[in-house]
Amino acid sequence: MAGTQLGGIVTAQRMSVACTAAQVETADGVLATMEVPTDAVILDVRLTVTDMDSSTGLLIDVGDAAGPATPDDDRFIAAFTGQAAGSIAAAGEGNLLADSEYAYTAASSSRTVQEIEATVNTVATTGVAGTLTLTAIYFRP
Repeated sequence: MAGTQLGGIVTAQRMSVACTAAQVETADGVLATMEVPTDAVILDVRLTVTDMDSSTGLLIDVGDAAGPATPDDDRFIAAFTGQAAGSIAAAGEGNLLADSEYAYTAASSSRTVQEIEATVNTVATTGVAGTLTLTAIYFRP
C-alpha cells in the first residue's frame, strides 16, 4: 500500500471556551476562533461540546473565516448538534476529511495565520451556558 511521507512536524492544538446562552442563541455567532499557520495541512479537526440547548435547535459548524483560503463556515464540520453533549472528528468515517486532508497555502497571502472558527449554524431553541472544545491536528512541512 502506498503512503504519504510527511517529513515535517505534526501539531495538535486545543482550546476550550465557555459559551453563554446568549452566544448560542445568536445567528452566525462565533463561538471560538483558533489560529493555525497558513501552510498547515489539516489532518483532523475535532469538536466537543456540552449540552448547550435544553431543546433541539442548536447546530454548530467548524470552518475557516479568513486568510489564504476562501472562507467556508463548514469546511471541516457541518451542522453538529449542540443539543446534547458529544464530540465529532472531521476525519471520522463519513465526515468531511474522511478521504483527504485539507492544505492551506501561504503563497497567495501575506497573512501568517489561518483562522478556524466554530460558529452557530442554527440557533439554540433554549440556550444553555456550556463549554466548547476545539482541536486541530495539522502538519507543517
